[in-house]
Amino acid sequence: MSIEKNKTQAPAVDNAVAIIDLIAASSFPLTLSEICKQTNIPAASAHRVINSLLVHQMISTDPRRKRSYSVGSRIFEVASTVFSKQSLIPFFYPIAEILKNEIHQPIFLSVPIGNQMVVVSKVEPSVSNAFEIYIGQTIGMHFSAAGKSLLSMHSEEFRKNYFALDTVSEVLTNDGKKEVLEEIDRAARLGYSVSNGDFDGRISTLAAPVMNLRNEPVATISIAIKSAEFDPPEARQYSKNLVQAARQLSARII
Repeated sequence: MSIEKNKTQAPAVDNAVAIIDLIAASSFPLTLSEICKQTNIPAASAHRVINSLLVHQMISTDPRRKRSYSVGSRIFEVASTVFSKQSLIPFFYPIAEILKNEIHQPIFLSVPIGNQMVVVSKVEPSVSNAFEIYIGQTIGMHFSAAGKSLLSMHSEEFRKNYFALDTVSEVLTNDGKKEVLEEIDRAARLGYSVSNGDFDGRISTLAAPVMNLRNEPVATISIAIKSAEFDPPEARQYSKNLVQAARQLSARII
């Protein structure tokens, strides 16, 4: 797992993120040599970063292997703090269960974190029909139905600021931006957005925004459909149930 494509002007931070990502994804504790081999970080640099991460409890020494490292307790503390702020989750479950039973497709809840949509909860109809959507999964707003439905309810100024972000403007061509804006306008008219090919093209989604009392979009409810099985006319039949579920969740926000 090379970090070349994600390099910034802060190499120490790049290295720390790469090491944390690698250790978090590993099913067993990793040694310094294994970390260096998979990240292409020089041993001396990796050693310094690892010592700093140990001090901050972002990683931990692991007794299962000699001189090896696993995820530290601070990671769980940070994740728990963020997760505990998602007050919508307890209200989402009963509504998602009803929606799931109506359409027999996976349902997930996403919230905006910065310029990304992050999955914070999901309900699936069965283990055999499980999708590769996991809690904490992120996707850019303009790449996903969830993000487009959220942007459709924001002000023109918010949208302008979003598309002016370097991380957005650098990856969107003028034609691409025009297409996304058209999809956002369509979502504003319909009350939901459709995207054929979210999450690396494997999954198609329908999403509807969840609003707070100030009529601000704070989350989205999405329906997941395998892209290979995606049929637009059939998918549109789900929209009534989806929009109703989003309105029910909106009504529960205090």
